Amino acid sequence: MRAMAAPPVLAGFTDRSVDVDGVRLHVVEGGSEHAGPPIVLVHGWPQHWWIWREVLPALARQHHVVAVDLRGHGWSSAPPARGDAYDKRVLARELLALLDVLGLERPVLVGHDWGGWASLLAASLAPDRVLGVVGIAIVAPWSTVPVRELWRFGYQLVAGGPLGYLAHTAMKQRFLRLVFKLGAGRGRRLTKDEKKVYLERFREPARAHAGVAMYRRFLTHEMPAALRGRYARPVPADLPVLLLPGRDDSVLAPHLVRRAEAPNVEVQVIEGAGHWVPEQQPGAVVEHIERFVATMS
Repeated sequence: MRAMAAPPVLAGFTDRSVDVDGVRLHVVEGGSEHAGPPIVLVHGWPQHWWIWREVLPALARQHHVVAVDLRGHGWSSAPPARGDAYDKRVLARELLALLDVLGLERPVLVGHDWGGWASLLAASLAPDRVLGVVGIAIVAPWSTVPVRELWRFGYQLVAGGPLGYLAHTAMKQRFLRLVFKLGAGRGRRLTKDEKKVYLERFREPARAHAGVAMYRRFLTHEMPAALRGRYARPVPADLPVLLLPGRDDSVLAPHLVRRAEAPNVEVQVIEGAGHWVPEQQPGAVVEHIERFVATMS
């Protein structure tokens, strides 16, 4: 059996694994000397904590920041892909439990893609546990998507379908490489080395199965509930939310994200970015997060 590669090293940050109800979650942490609300960063698919590599150092100058690998991703453990193991509501509850394990009181959650979905779900389930949420390149779980727009999510039928495991592993991972390419829109494309850091994790069978399960569970259980408006409640009106879609994101397009706009839900479109906003426009992401947190001080 090939030894698992060590996670990348980010200068000034420590990494460790913590036990959360029997699941080992890998976390990267810095800036713990700072007071004020901590910030928890949560990645999406098909990535892991490294997506925040340019965001973390900037935020850690003033904030205690923690980046986590979701179960089945990065260097966290990968429970068997059975039942609801990769239901995003399970991930959201696990995220809330992680806050307790780390002793983080009312942090700001910042999530990208599925990490944004899980962060918003966590706030919906336990609004008293978080100070606010920044969702990047994601729609709100309580905001419906019109049926005429569902074509945008056709890639999920591949990622979570009968050939999903092959899509994650076969033919030199061409499907995942295509996802990275198309997801960039007209913004900066990830380099070969940048993609490699993510792709190599899905060469592990357990993580490939986890990637499939993320979408299969969504397609078979979560999406039907969401389309009926029975999936998640909006966060309370006094909980601030900031949504940051990329201008050129062809799936989580800005006009879909805007469907969640409300007095407590602000939408700011990030120019020069497709779906990989934290890597394409890290400076803009940091600026928006800093402004968002400052309003709570």
